[in-house]
Amino acid sequence: MHTMESLASEALFARIGQLADNPMERMSRLATDGHRMLGMVCPNLPEELPHALGLVPTRLVLRPTPPTRSPEVLQTFCCTWVQALLDQGMRGELAGLCGITFACNTCDSLQNLPDIWRRTVTQPSTLYSLRFPVQGQGQAALEMLQAEIQLWRQSLERLVGDVLEPARLERSTRLFNRIRGALRQLQQLALHGEVGYSVLQAAAIASQTHPREEVLDLLEAALEHLTRASSSPAPGAPSPRVVLVGSYLDHPRLLQWLEQHHVTVVGDDSCSLSRTFEPEADLDPTDPLADMARRHLRRSPCPVQLQSAARRAAALSQTIRRGRAEGVVLLPYKGCEPHAFDNVILAQSLDQLGVPHITLEIDPHLGGWGQITTRLEAFVEMLDGVGDDELYPDSQAGRP
Repeated sequence: MHTMESLASEALFARIGQLADNPMERMSRLATDGHRMLGMVCPNLPEELPHALGLVPTRLVLRPTPPTRSPEVLQTFCCTWVQALLDQGMRGELAGLCGITFACNTCDSLQNLPDIWRRTVTQPSTLYSLRFPVQGQGQAALEMLQAEIQLWRQSLERLVGDVLEPARLERSTRLFNRIRGALRQLQQLALHGEVGYSVLQAAAIASQTHPREEVLDLLEAALEHLTRASSSPAPGAPSPRVVLVGSYLDHPRLLQWLEQHHVTVVGDDSCSLSRTFEPEADLDPTDPLADMARRHLRRSPCPVQLQSAARRAAALSQTIRRGRAEGVVLLPYKGCEPHAFDNVILAQSLDQLGVPHITLEIDPHLGGWGQITTRLEAFVEMLDGVGDDELYPDSQAGRP
């Protein structure tokens, strides 16, 4: 199985790894070189809209060091991801951005962050909050989101001093659809054991933080290379297969550890991975903003949305069965209330399915790494004793 570590000596994958490594430092360099970088707090924001106006949408990826400034203004029990993001702003590390767009109607910490940001961070000073419908189904949700995207469009047009042309938006949508398609192909290779999930993780981070034209060329070249080098997994002891569940799975250390310990990640339910590239946007020339709204509402359910527990659990069950996973690793951020409540629902569902699972509270810099790995080691040892026929009695061929 190819991993980012095993492919690092090849220039193509080394470049992808470079783009995924410390994206905010690269953002500053791109801004210095004249690119207009727009910070995106949530991956659910429709990236093709700012791209069509000449901006480079950049999902804010946190540096792996503990915050030092944000504890001055935020309670210690506040979401550790929000603490780390505000800390980067207060330290001036995001000053190169021309603006930041926040996603609202999410969690309490994130909804209040823009107001706190205006009082504590000098640059960037252009902030915008786009509201998502809490109830993600029905005509009312679609109409509300269309109106919100239209307001965001007008704000971006004022920011860049230009008017959005439908032809440019269509080109951007096609570009992003090709990137999403390439990421889905990488995920399929991971499901078949041909590449490690670390390759998909690096590609996804690069595709959310760097000028997309270069990223698309890299992804398509990587797929061509992997297709030529494709081979069946080497025979040997079968490795445990797991699904990862969490908001942001950006730090490479966790996936590297799993791959080094011969654990195969066969799927995820994550804001920063699978939810970013499924599904594609439609290409309706008569109403492209409605296409963006429909795409958002068709995505896998997110813990911040108001929905039935059954729908949320069913989505995870489908991911587990698609990858024939034998275990699930739940990775909520410390202080993240939506995922904390979600974990209770998912844990009960996993118990009913008979799927082993473990919950590991993490923070952006993966503090307490020794305790995390100790618990992971025990979980992996337990998975070694789980027979494939116990979870999937219909299987005739055993593990893939």
